[in-house]
Amino acid sequence: MKKQAVAYVARVIIQKIIGAFLYIAGAGFALTYAGILYFAYLIAATIVICAVLYRANQVTLAERAKTNTDSPMWDKILLTTFWLLNYFIVYLIAGIAEHGEHLNIPFFAGILITLFAAWFSTRATMENTFLESTARIQSDRGQTVCTTGPYKIVRHPAYSGLILNCIGLCMIFPYSAVWICMGATIAIIIVRTAFEDNMLKNGLDGYLDYARTTKYRLIPFLW
Repeated sequence: MKKQAVAYVARVIIQKIIGAFLYIAGAGFALTYAGILYFAYLIAATIVICAVLYRANQVTLAERAKTNTDSPMWDKILLTTFWLLNYFIVYLIAGIAEHGEHLNIPFFAGILITLFAAWFSTRATMENTFLESTARIQSDRGQTVCTTGPYKIVRHPAYSGLILNCIGLCMIFPYSAVWICMGATIAIIIVRTAFEDNMLKNGLDGYLDYARTTKYRLIPFLW
């Protein structure tokens, strides 16, 4: 269990480093203060969050390290596309589009939004020991419904955090290509949430009752 959790942490940190390299490569290896500040913050925040999660919930991290599961085909397709767009392609695009310094109010507001998004998703991961990377009914683990912490607000808080992160990135890298990429990413998150929510309603005991109590999937008072 410990070995798998460490492997997951290492994979997440390496993922951020690759993202930084893609941005730098896209920018022609010409660094900007905005790029340096963002990726320094991103990697530092990732290390802190991984350390917190490792201390709090090694079991969940170990399960999230698994890539081969019995998740449905729609999840494999959507998750792979999301993973490529959100962690790699967006940074390459941002680097290519980069054309000057923009350390302004929207930039720092975007940083704050991504920081809140990371905190919200982290709280969800700490609360829900069944929050795997893939979407499936975890009958092998005796899955139960999580109703505490951010799950009192929305049924899929980790996905809510990802959407907030997309919005923050659009403010940090204010380029139309980044907005298109993040718009596509948000669309994938929404579709995946709808499929997963329906799967849980049909297959997880107690989830229908939970859905009646916690009415919103991603966005309070909206959806």
